[in-house]
Formats: sequence, C-alpha cells, structure tokens
Amino acid sequence: MSTQSERVARKPAEHLLQARSVAIVGASAKGRWPTFIFQNLRKSGYQGKVYLVNPSYQELWEEPCYPNLAALPEPAEHLLLLIPTKAVLKTLEEGAKLGSRAATIYSAGFGEGEDTEGKERARAMQELCRNTGIVCCGPNCMGTNSVALGLWCFPTPLPLLRPGPIGLVFQSGGSLGNWMKGAGERGIGFSYAVSSGNEVDLDLVDYVSFLIDDPETRIIALMIEGIRRPKEFMAVAAEALALNKPILVVKIGRSERAKRQAISHTGALAGSDEVFDAVCHRLGLIRCPTLEGLTETILAFLPGRLPKGQRAALVVNSGGMKGLLLDDIEEVGIRLSQLTEATQKAVRPLIPAELAVENPLECGVAGFGDERGFLEIVRLHAEDPNVDLLGIHGELPRGGEKRDPALFAALLEKTEKPVIAFARATYSLTDESRAFQDSARVPFLQGIKPTLGALKGLGYYAVRREKGIASLPAPTGRAEDLEGEAFESLLVRHGLTLPRQAIASDAVEAGARAGEMGFPVALKLLAVEVVHKTEAGGVALGLRSQEEMEAEGKRMLSRGANGGRLLIQEMVQGTEVLLGARTDPQFGPLLMAGLGGVFVEVLKDISIRLLPVGEDEALEMLRELKGYPLLESYRGQPKRDIPALVRAMTGLSNLFATYRSVLSDLEVNPLIVRPEGAGVAAVDVRMIRRDS
Repeated sequence: MSTQSERVARKPAEHLLQARSVAIVGASAKGRWPTFIFQNLRKSGYQGKVYLVNPSYQELWEEPCYPNLAALPEPAEHLLLLIPTKAVLKTLEEGAKLGSRAATIYSAGFGEGEDTEGKERARAMQELCRNTGIVCCGPNCMGTNSVALGLWCFPTPLPLLRPGPIGLVFQSGGSLGNWMKGAGERGIGFSYAVSSGNEVDLDLVDYVSFLIDDPETRIIALMIEGIRRPKEFMAVAAEALALNKPILVVKIGRSERAKRQAISHTGALAGSDEVFDAVCHRLGLIRCPTLEGLTETILAFLPGRLPKGQRAALVVNSGGMKGLLLDDIEEVGIRLSQLTEATQKAVRPLIPAELAVENPLECGVAGFGDERGFLEIVRLHAEDPNVDLLGIHGELPRGGEKRDPALFAALLEKTEKPVIAFARATYSLTDESRAFQDSARVPFLQGIKPTLGALKGLGYYAVRREKGIASLPAPTGRAEDLEGEAFESLLVRHGLTLPRQAIASDAVEAGARAGEMGFPVALKLLAVEVVHKTEAGGVALGLRSQEEMEAEGKRMLSRGANGGRLLIQEMVQGTEVLLGARTDPQFGPLLMAGLGGVFVEVLKDISIRLLPVGEDEALEMLRELKGYPLLESYRGQPKRDIPALVRAMTGLSNLFATYRSVLSDLEVNPLIVRPEGAGVAAVDVRMIRRDS
C-alpha cells in the first residue's frame, strides 16, 4: 500500500473548494446560470464575500456590481467565469495577476471533439495555470459544491443539501446535479461535490487526493468516463484503501468501441472496461453498475461497519420477496451463510411450521406487523458465527405509521455486524422517513438487485482491506532466456508443462519424428509471421501415419515464409483453457484466463486480474467463469486437474512479471487441463516481444 513518502503530488484543490471569497464574472439578471449560482450561495448561508462582475450593471440583486476584476475592493480567491469562451483566457490571466487563486470555467470550447482551435485554447490554459499557480475546475463543467461551507457554485436550483461524509467527483455535471437531488432525499449528506468537466488543470487524481486528505470525508463516490493519469489514480486509490476511505465508482464507456485492437487474443479480449474491473478488484474500488446502485451502496457503507467476511444472511417476510432474491443472488454473486444448527433450532419455533429454516429465510406471518418479533429473529442470525453481514426486509415509515426506530438501534447495540434493511421496490421518502432512518441507525435500501450489490460490495471491500495490495516486483528477466531449450525449461519451472514434442526442418524429418513419438500426433507450422496458426492453416490434428505427416508438412511449409519449421506434438486430451499475460498501456501487467473454444471466442467468458496473481486469486478467477463447471465432474466427465491449472496461472503471472520489460504478450492457447492428478499441457505458447 502507499506510504506517506510515496504520495502522489497534487495541486491545491482547496484554493477552489475552500475559498473565502468568490466573484461571479458574467453576472446577469438575464442569465439563468449566474442567477442560480448567486441564489444558491445566498440560500446555503455562505459566509464568504460574493462579488458580482459585469460592466453592464452597477447593481444586481441589491448588491454592487463591478465593471472588471481590477475594480474589486480585494482580489476574489475563486473566480466563477460565466463568460464567452474567447474572453476566458484573458480574464483568467488578469485574475491570476491580481491574486486570485482558483477559477471555475463553465464555458465549453476547450478541446472537446476535434476542434483544433479549442485544443489550442486548452493548451494555453494549461500553460497559464502552470506559470501562475492558479488552479482551475473545468472547462465545460457545472461547478462545485462545498456543502458544509455553503460554497455552492452549481448553476441549477438545488434542494437544501445536507452536510455529511460523502465526497463526490463526477465527470458529468448534469448527472451530478440530478443524482445529488435524489441522494439527498434519501438522507445522504455530502462534504464536497465536484463536476470536473474537461479537467484541463485540476483532474480526478487531484480531487480524490484532496478528499482523502479531508477529515470530514469518509466515503468517495465517482462517476467517470476516462482516467487521464492511470498510474497516479492507482496510487491514490491504494492510499484510500489503506486509510479505510471506500471509493465507489460508476464508470461509463463499456461498449465494444472502447476496446483496443491487438494481435493476441489476450489483447483483443482484455478491453478497457474489463481491465478497469481488474483495477477495481486489486485496489478495493467498489464498482456500481448504475447511479441507482451507487445510491444504495453509499447507504450501505454510511454506518461505517465492515464485516469480517463475505457470508450474508437474508431475512424477509414473504415468499414473493424470497423468490425475487433467489432469482438475483446467483447473478450478483452473493455468498450465502450456512446457518449453524444452533441458529436453526432457535429460529424454528418463531416462524410458521410450514416454512423452512434456511438462508434466505422467509418468516411469513412472523414478519408482518410485529417488528419486535421480526428483529428477534434477525438478532439470532446476527449471533451466528457463520454470518458476516445481514440483509433484512424493512421499509421506512411514511404517512403517520407508528413505529419505533429504537428497536433497530437496540439491535445494533447487540452486534458489530453490518445490518442492512431493504425493500423489494422503490418508494418516496418524507421528512418522517429520514428522521426514522437517522434514529434507527440502520440504512434502508430500495430494490432487490441494488441491495444485493451493496451487500457484496461491503463484503468484498472488507476482505480486500484485510488482504492489502500485493506489490509487483521489478522486471529482472533477460531476453536470452526466451530462446529454445532455455525457454522451454523456464515454462516447465513455472508450471506450464509441455506435451512431448519435437521440431523438424522438413516434412520427411517430421514424419520420422512422429513415428518415433507414436501416432496420433499434431503438426504445427512454426514461422515468425504466423501468430494465429489455426487461422493460417498451420495446424493439423490427429495425424495417424507417416504419409499423412509428410503431406501436411509439405502443405504447411509451402504456405509459410522461408525458414519455417514444423512442430510435432503428442495429442493431448482434456479441457482447453486460454491463459494470457500482457501489459495494459494504462494500468500495467495483467493475467487473463478463460475456457477455450466457444467460451472465449463467442461468449467472451474471461476473468482478468492485475499482476501479481497468487493461488487464491487464481482459483477465484476460475470460479468466476461461466464455464467453470466443465473443470469439475460434469455429466460423467472426470474432474480436471484444477490445482495444476492454478499453478500454471500463478506461474504465468510470475514469469510475465519477471520478463515484462522484454515481452509485450505471453499467451498459452490452448493449455490442456488433463484429468485430476495428471497435470496440464501447454500445447501452444505464443510470445510477442516488445521490439516486434
């Protein structure tokens, strides 16, 4: 994990977010955005000075209005620039000279799309910030909210925001404003909220680093499309994990258009979104699929309780709700607790006899109308040593319901485990609802799947914090180790055992070698320019005679370039797996695993992790695959040698990590996993050097 000495240097975002005075440059009664910003600053109770700047007015909103920045009684620390694009740079330069320390630039026209002139403006702004020290939010943004300070610089009407421990950075300003309204209605409070825009100066890393330093921020929520400084982002994410400041992420841009083109399967399949999943897994980032999911997950994290593990118990009051849960549990990937015999015996007399004591538990009539009795059943689950966290049915009161929040608070006094209440559908909250949630000290979530996702996120985050972040060793491998017998020996030492094989320079020699090995055999073309042998017609399987060998050998060599050779291998039976390692240009070296054939080519059933990968993580990768049952005893087929496969995965991880300075990709496709106890065979190893 990051240490203080390894911290990423950040620009002083506090000049922007904690300014003691602001100037609305471009203030106008005709402009909606400047009007709303002024109203928000007054409504929020901002204690700093607010200056209005526009040469067309002497007074606005019963406040003096100044013709320019030089006319202000003192330099405004933070400039809110709501002026035409072409006037921005000149005004920014003037403000920096007068002593302003920060600016928010709402205008667009600074490099969006393919606008050459805009890109030049953005470059000039970067240079101006670098030379003067002024920091900027945006351009093309919707500003920021420093909630506790009342520094609300958002240009749309906002409800009275509630101070709290959630810090926000959204790369979409419209999404930020809209989402905050709904989240505030659910009782969520905020420290800071940033619409970062084009991030010409201050960027995601600066804001996240600021929020990590801020003592009032306990949870950080992001909506991002791209990360401009991946290495630094990973460093600050590691620091947040070390300090127990969870980062929750909604990332957009998951489409095929975001994928990278590459000549190896690993490169083609490991697109930007899949690799970002691996980044989240390594660094403890909780990825939320939707903004709705972000709301529920924040609520689940708000109490600050982390479980000891990932085993969840679910207690509900109806069969329909249990059915909805069962439909989504497997898809979301919730790990259910196995209740102890003592818990089952204690619960049995508290629910109707016709209902099973199992997890999820349906309480039936015992869960309707008697909250005290229902919570007693929950308490018994909380005492079970096999249960790490609990999801229980619960809706907030509205419309004058007479309920006692102290019952929930009393339950929490009896356990340190997270307890999450949830409803099967969404509903509106009232002041009464929010007050009940505050007093109960239990978060009340809405929706089955978002709740399950939040429970999974809590359990995952706790386990990742406990494990920490494995460090990646420096690459020390030598290029000469990757040739001939030295390379084959290297593979074997790393668990990537090879089938019996021989190399021939012509078809006649190939036939003779095959006869010595014993038929049937496989024949493959070895040529530098042939990466995918099957597509190039460079693979023939199941050859049963010397005559077949010679004919196929001549055909292959006629299709290859000069210097091509032939590889003869024993035919290996088992389950095909693709293993690949490569260095992602943004996030570094990674390992990919997937079952071969249709699972990889069509279904893209793959799992990815950043290096290094240990045995526990390798097994976890395999179990994520939809095709994993094919490695177990499936429909009478013998169980495959999963331990040998795990050793091959960790071996490839270590091998590529050591040689990543000279290798671009290292792929085993296929790796044949033999029956249990018989090992694996690396049938085809494809290596791409960095200089090729």
